[in-house]
Amino acid sequence: MPWFAPLAAVLVIQTTATILSRITATLAPPMLAAHGWSPGMIGWLASLNTVGSVVFLMAGTPLIHRLGSIRSLQMGMAIGVIGALMLTLPLDLAALAGSFLMGLCYGPSVSGGGDVLQRLSPPQHRNLLFSIKQAGVPLGGVLAGLTLPFAAAHLGWQGAILAIALLPVVTILAVQPMRESVDAGRDRTRVLTVSTFLSLTNLTRPLTVLNRAPGLVAVGLAGCFMAIGQGAWFAFLVTYAAVELHFPLPLAGALFATMQTVSIGGRMLLGWVSDKLVPGLTVLRLCCLASAAATATLALSGPHWPSWSLFALAAVAGIAVSSWNGVQNAEMARRAPPGMIAETMAGGTILIFTGYIVGPPLFGAVAMASGGMSTGFMLNAAITLLAQIPLLWLTAKTRS
Repeated sequence: MPWFAPLAAVLVIQTTATILSRITATLAPPMLAAHGWSPGMIGWLASLNTVGSVVFLMAGTPLIHRLGSIRSLQMGMAIGVIGALMLTLPLDLAALAGSFLMGLCYGPSVSGGGDVLQRLSPPQHRNLLFSIKQAGVPLGGVLAGLTLPFAAAHLGWQGAILAIALLPVVTILAVQPMRESVDAGRDRTRVLTVSTFLSLTNLTRPLTVLNRAPGLVAVGLAGCFMAIGQGAWFAFLVTYAAVELHFPLPLAGALFATMQTVSIGGRMLLGWVSDKLVPGLTVLRLCCLASAAATATLALSGPHWPSWSLFALAAVAGIAVSSWNGVQNAEMARRAPPGMIAETMAGGTILIFTGYIVGPPLFGAVAMASGGMSTGFMLNAAITLLAQIPLLWLTAKTRS
């Protein structure tokens, strides 16, 4: 079948999964007030969301081989609905569990979506198409940043979540017509049992496969370090703007949406650049430097800064901090061993998500210890620079 239809399906699912994963980040202020939480709780919710994704990436590959990528993506959407609804319950444990389930929802969009693109996309446009797929992440962030705070102002934060929970249901129905053709190669003979998912061999395969081709570990580690800085922006920008910069919640949401809006075009731009002009590794190295600089600048900001300067910084961060993922995904897929695309994408994303897991709780702890979030952002800027080490090593090895 033509590649543009599966790309559209993967993009829609990526966008929807991202909207669900951004609920706690964009509705953090009213949720903190309703539950009496400290800002550090948002870090734990963000971390558990990522843990859910990692659990699927480690254990869920057999599901993709058996049911096919589209059906696995649909199942993820259904789990995301349950997770979103759990956030509306007046229980801390329900919020933590709901965040975990929404992470499970996100997992198939990585390995399943990557499998669809690697199989069906033209090789000469692969970096661009992976970047378009990854543009669903900032697109979801834009929609979450603009609609959820606005909906919360009119429906309450719980009403906003209930309304957004309808979106995954619509998405499941929208991609159903292409399921049979895209999933035609699924392994109908494979038997799925609990031991299939929880066996040590299955759980470790996404990481062990990274040792089977040169450069996979280096690209994955670079993504891990850059994800720590990126995760701080995603999890704490709205809270930082509302609490420390004294932005009204809709304006704080618009700041987040600005970064995400620029990132939509930024991801496609970097994908085109790495296809046509500059090698992907060079693009990643430049993004690393720019991301660290933008994060350090945010750490130095304060309520005395004019709002336009914060929006300008958010726009810069849309490219510097938030647009490298598609290029990194394409670099992983290009190096994947034959027949192991899903496992390679899962393994590389586990390393990235390790940064998302470690980063927010570390940020929250540093913010609480220092009495403000600026120190947390500055630490994340320094950690982001560590990505230069594996990237420079791999570049030198490639030239030798």
